[in-house]
Amino acid sequence: MNKFTLLLFFAAFFYSCDKDDNSAPQPYTPGEQPTANLPAYPVQRQNNYPIVLVHGMCGWGRDEMNGFYYWGGKGDIQTYLNTQGYTTYTASMGPLSSNWDRAVELYYNIVGGVVDYGAVHAMRHGHSRYGESYPGFYPKWNAANKVHFIGHSMGGPTPRLLIELLENGDEQEKAYIPGPHEAPTSDLFKGGKNNWVASHTTISGVHDGALPADFVGFHDNLMKMLIGMGAIGGIILEENAVYNFDLGQWGLQRQENESPKAYMERVFDKTAADDGSAARFWQSQDNCVYDLSVKASQMQNYWAKSSHNVYYASYSFNDMTEQPDGIWTPSDNMNPLLKPDGVGIGKTTLNLPLGYNKWRPCDGLVSVPSGQYPIGHDYILRDTIHRKLAPKGVWDVHPVIQGQDHISIITPDNKQSSTNWLNKFYLKIAKDLSCLPI
Repeated sequence: MNKFTLLLFFAAFFYSCDKDDNSAPQPYTPGEQPTANLPAYPVQRQNNYPIVLVHGMCGWGRDEMNGFYYWGGKGDIQTYLNTQGYTTYTASMGPLSSNWDRAVELYYNIVGGVVDYGAVHAMRHGHSRYGESYPGFYPKWNAANKVHFIGHSMGGPTPRLLIELLENGDEQEKAYIPGPHEAPTSDLFKGGKNNWVASHTTISGVHDGALPADFVGFHDNLMKMLIGMGAIGGIILEENAVYNFDLGQWGLQRQENESPKAYMERVFDKTAADDGSAARFWQSQDNCVYDLSVKASQMQNYWAKSSHNVYYASYSFNDMTEQPDGIWTPSDNMNPLLKPDGVGIGKTTLNLPLGYNKWRPCDGLVSVPSGQYPIGHDYILRDTIHRKLAPKGVWDVHPVIQGQDHISIITPDNKQSSTNWLNKFYLKIAKDLSCLPI
């Protein structure tokens, strides 16, 4: 695999409200829902719920990367949406963490407090029960004060898992009896928080797995990816890293006087297995590499159902061209850092859900089917002429957008996207969300 391949993780047109390896069990046969009797999509603003932007693997918060934003690069999608009247926040979770840990951190990003990953979960995976403390950017979050999620890449499955915990909790955490000196189970794991989330929209979300996560050598390229992403933003991470791995629960905090380069090397070291070493993290099933695999994604899709209290929508992207022999190849304008994986995905013959041919079109990282909906969940294919309102719990699958790759849809490359293009794209989504019924 090319040493820059995993940069990808850092990484239909516009409609406003104005107009196979099936090793994991499947709950039911996926099926497209009929649209003829659905109501038209609303055309007037009906809610003022804030938007929460949820980054993918290897993402970062607004106080990191020296002003080079995950959402917009040297532009700023959050600020732009705020100026247009759509209150928007940016969450920051562990860039290498599992969907569970990221979902819990997302919760505390919003409401504030010390992160409680759950006593049972922490014991099972061998890390601390507690993490960082967050001030909370929307502490009044509840059923009367909902939020909209917009997630890119791994920011697709992470909010889905959070919604599952909010509504149904976790049976093992609920059954845990704390000792005399232990805190009670976090309210997050008790469930009962229905209707806290108005909608969840995914941008190239990894619903069914990202094939590079199943490739040999995935871990070994991650640090090179981070360094490469810093270079895109004009930042030399080895010398002036403003970047947090948020792995304190694993004892992987940056030490006093530890250089950025030494810190990164320690986080990616798989050789030692003592307390506070990275080896235990990477050898566990509580990290991004495991969770983005096809098998793990299928299992999560079975457990984290689409809620009947939430509106769902997805945008998928294809930056590949089909050849006469059935192989798909990257477009000339695809980011060169994405092309090696694009080549591999475009000729895959793996035994995949829905068949490998459907997985070959991709954005350089996420195959089109994986970006559309969680396999086994209900969906509709959007009617581009007579737009319909998909029921809650049913994925509104937008037409595949051609000519954008996994990076250009969040960071302008001035070939396939620009700051102006991205601002308009996300503004259209914000308008759509504001038109959803309360």
